[in-house]
Amino acid sequence: MPLAFGACVLLLDQWTKISIQERRGALVSFRFVPHRSRSYEQTGARAALVLTWLLALACVLILHRLGAWFQSPTSLAGLGLAFGGAAGNLLDILRRRYVVDFIDVGWWPVFNLADVAILGGLAAAFLG
Repeated sequence: MPLAFGACVLLLDQWTKISIQERRGALVSFRFVPHRSRSYEQTGARAALVLTWLLALACVLILHRLGAWFQSPTSLAGLGLAFGGAAGNLLDILRRRYVVDFIDVGWWPVFNLADVAILGGLAAAFLG
């Protein structure tokens, strides 16, 4: 189940980033905003991000297998969302050298679906 949630988030996140165009909504506007960082240009930094993602995944798998954490279906679904969202942003960094943000609510920094999945998924994982 976590793998399915993660894969769905990854695909949805990448699809929205590819298809986003300048549109306006009543409460939310959609605009392309590349989030750049010098570290995204450095090969070593990108490798460190991939290793960090893999290490976090390994730690979660160990905690789950030991029965210490993340046993409920809600926790597992949350982990799938969080890791799928993180993979979406990581894929942006590896392919584009920046993260595509596009959801603008005006009073909050511009973000993307991967960011929502990461935060919502972590909340579900730890509260579930």
